[in-house]
Amino acid sequence: MSVFFESGMGKSRSTWSLVQPLVAEFAHTIVYDRAGHGLSDPDETGRDFDRILDDHLAVLDATVDRPCVVVGHSYGGPVVRVAANRRPDTIKAVALVDEVSEICKPERMMAAMRGASVLYGSQVILARLKLLRPLLGKSYYRFLQGAALKEAVDEGSTMNSVRAARAEWRAFRESFTALHDSGPHIPDVSLTTISSNRIPPEKDRDRDFLGAAHRRTAELSPSGRHVYSENRHHYIPLVEPHLVAQEIRDLVRQVGAAAGPGAQ
Repeated sequence: MSVFFESGMGKSRSTWSLVQPLVAEFAHTIVYDRAGHGLSDPDETGRDFDRILDDHLAVLDATVDRPCVVVGHSYGGPVVRVAANRRPDTIKAVALVDEVSEICKPERMMAAMRGASVLYGSQVILARLKLLRPLLGKSYYRFLQGAALKEAVDEGSTMNSVRAARAEWRAFRESFTALHDSGPHIPDVSLTTISSNRIPPEKDRDRDFLGAAHRRTAELSPSGRHVYSENRHHYIPLVEPHLVAQEIRDLVRQVGAAAGPGAQ
């Protein structure tokens, strides 16, 4: 069984630095960098959703030769769901980790991400001034240690990386609107979606529009499951890697059971 990981907007394979080793104990794992991130060359033709999906499918087709579970964080969520519809013979289950869902209205999503233009623009300036690297070490990557932390901040502070992140953001509004208009994209496979615990259950969780979209995704799936993390952090793969790994393990078991004896 293979497990194939897709990172969120502007992020490298380092998103999965804590989850991948746990999953590798029971499955063959594949992580990669989209164009411009980590160790990958930049893409000068644009970074809209279709180009990101092209990257995903190209690596999937080149590396996966057995039943596969795909895992997507944030903007990687719709990537793996659409990919599952494109590759039904390969992708047998989907895990979504606090994904950006096209079930949400575009205007609501853009309002929630209104600070992103400043973020991605400032990263370019800070990288040029050699000031971004120490800041990344204090961000979501602070949950990493040692070589994994060094790798994440070294690669995340390059000009190629910050320009790729900015390009993905600049294409996001149009891409997300197109996804919303053509969706929702719900594959006919086992599906688990994990939401950040942004609003505790004792409060009005209906105010969490993203969590509501995740719940709806699970309801629309023929075999859907919706769970919440313990914390309110968006970067669940770095904060609660064991939760993510356990949900993936359950999907791997489901796929294996459905395939019958002899499945790998």
